[in-house]
Amino acid sequence: MKLKLDLENCYGIGRLQKEFDFSNKNVVLFYAQNGIFKTSFAKIFKSIKDDKQIKDEIFSERIPKADIEFNGEKIKKEDIFVFDSYDKEFDSSKSVTTFMASPKLKKEYDEIFSELDKQKKSLLKSLKKYTGSSDCEKEILKVFSNKNFYQILSDNIDFIKEIKENYEFKYHDIFDDKNKVKEFVDANRNLLQEYFYKYNEILSSSDIFKKTENGEFGTHKIKELQSALSDDRFFLANHKLLISNQEITTSENLNNLIQNEIDRILENKEIKSRFDEIEKKITKNQNLKDFKEAINKNKGILLKLINYEDFRKEVIFSYLNKKIEEIENLVSLYENQKERIQQIISASKQEQESWKKIIEIFNSRFIVPFEVDIENQDDVLLKNEVAKFVFRFKDNSNERIINKEKLEDILSNGEKRALYILQILFEIEAQKNTNKPILFIFDDIVDSFDYKNKHAVTEYLDEIRENANFKIIVMTHNFDFYRAVARFGALKFMIHRNDEREIIFKRGEYTKEFIKSLKENNRNIEKNFITLIPFVRNILEYTKNEHDKEYLLLTSCLHIKDNTRNIKVKQVLDVLTSHMQEYQVNIEDDSLLDFIYKTCDEIVNSNDINPIELQNKIVLSIGIRLRVEEFILSKVNLQNEITKDQTRKLYKLAKEQNVINKKQDFIIKKALAITSDNIHINSFMYEPILDTSIEHLIKLYHEINEF
Repeated sequence: MKLKLDLENCYGIGRLQKEFDFSNKNVVLFYAQNGIFKTSFAKIFKSIKDDKQIKDEIFSERIPKADIEFNGEKIKKEDIFVFDSYDKEFDSSKSVTTFMASPKLKKEYDEIFSELDKQKKSLLKSLKKYTGSSDCEKEILKVFSNKNFYQILSDNIDFIKEIKENYEFKYHDIFDDKNKVKEFVDANRNLLQEYFYKYNEILSSSDIFKKTENGEFGTHKIKELQSALSDDRFFLANHKLLISNQEITTSENLNNLIQNEIDRILENKEIKSRFDEIEKKITKNQNLKDFKEAINKNKGILLKLINYEDFRKEVIFSYLNKKIEEIENLVSLYENQKERIQQIISASKQEQESWKKIIEIFNSRFIVPFEVDIENQDDVLLKNEVAKFVFRFKDNSNERIINKEKLEDILSNGEKRALYILQILFEIEAQKNTNKPILFIFDDIVDSFDYKNKHAVTEYLDEIRENANFKIIVMTHNFDFYRAVARFGALKFMIHRNDEREIIFKRGEYTKEFIKSLKENNRNIEKNFITLIPFVRNILEYTKNEHDKEYLLLTSCLHIKDNTRNIKVKQVLDVLTSHMQEYQVNIEDDSLLDFIYKTCDEIVNSNDINPIELQNKIVLSIGIRLRVEEFILSKVNLQNEITKDQTRKLYKLAKEQNVINKKQDFIIKKALAITSDNIHINSFMYEPILDTSIEHLIKLYHEINEF
């Protein structure tokens, strides 16, 4: 099982030719500095996965080449899964829903609803102008329970189209959140019924509104007639109407006739007295101010309040009718996708058992201030709803269920990434049932994780590598994670990019104790010797004190002191051998300072320098710091000995005495920034040194030598 790569001009990678053999180990581990390889490498495989053109994004004229073989064949998108440290494609905080399904199902579901949601938002925005409500969707869902917004519109589209009433009042004038109007209606139902019955009694004696054996010709039928004749085409064709012995020749004549008759009925003394009585009761209640204004504008509203909830639906339909064209388009889009939505929901339910297992893994391994659960599993099945996550946030003995958006507002970046891991876990678990090789690529997957959750990811990778079909590439610039993954067996590489933008793979190093390797008598004797100086100095600092003679001697090796020029290699070697068991080397006795500078010169002038090797970077860092201090001491007037933070204090003194120019100032500041963590090394602080570019150190060393 092999992965063969032949790449040119792909997302910043100039050239990469390499073959990785997974026959004996399922994991390949890359350590690389930020900005030279990992993101570009991941982008190549993501482009294949997403059917996108691979290219050089900056120099578009460069012709890309991406010949990749996996398992003896040209790699296919189905073979690849790429996981970044935080991929928004999998981050459900911005999605339409957080339902439980594989990322593939979830993505399709969200794509369907994102278009629906776009049209819905436009509709709701325009409805707000008519209703005055800040959340029209909530009001509609409250009336039509157990259905989604789109299904409500679809089920009621005919009623919406047929509604003739045109209500101008704001929704909450009648249907307020605190139910004050409803309470008034319930408390005064008898009075409202009297008003209703008296209105209908007088209506029945009207010359226009009639009840006959064949049915009723009331206000509803009149409104249908008004609507049908509103464009005057009937009358323009020289037709006429005869209503109550009155000849009607225009729609305006008709409307005036009808309105005058309704006004006559409402102004009836008995009707009016009951209305005044109702109005007095409303006036006594300050909470019904808007309600009073609404019924004064349209007294007919009182007739509808007997059936309060039916009237609510009628009012909503009236508002929706104003945007009937948008609603018809939205319903059409929903109906076209409805069958596929149901198929996705059905598939989601089948995957619930997988999700339960994944949630158990997540809750048991990841240390976060919340637990994940499945919300209302029974309701999901009974009500045909999409399953959703519920997050239980825990604070000591207190627990509170919160939504995804609220949760993400309070989580740290590392905890958000732990939440994102949920999607990754499912994607991986889902592939366990496929009987074919799968290539998983993890790009800085533990970025921003604390040690506990970093360990949880490591343990999970250790488990899935046992699956014979899983071939795993792990890329990181986190040295702790690199060493942790290396321990359970992996092909290890450290990545470097040369001046021709070619990616160079060096054998992975430093997975065990780095200091032990320095005691070996090999071709790096000189560099190993210099590298051990700060380490042994640390040992003396911890085991003795800062006044110890040996500690002070090694300090004078790392900083220019009065005795630095007089220190010999043998003096230092004696200290190192007395504190490092089995460390025996032969080095020509010489001035230690000259010995360090000579070794630095050999590194910077080498034609075959190892860009990964720690010793090269440490020795150059020491040499750079010593050169800087020598230069500054030759310029300043030093009155008192410096015992702490010498290089930085010397720089500050040089600035105060104005003895360095702008160019020198810039280079010295760069030296302070790059080399500060690299000299006082201990066995746990490899990462700052590994992440320092050897090219930067070489350039800096040359610049300082030119002072």
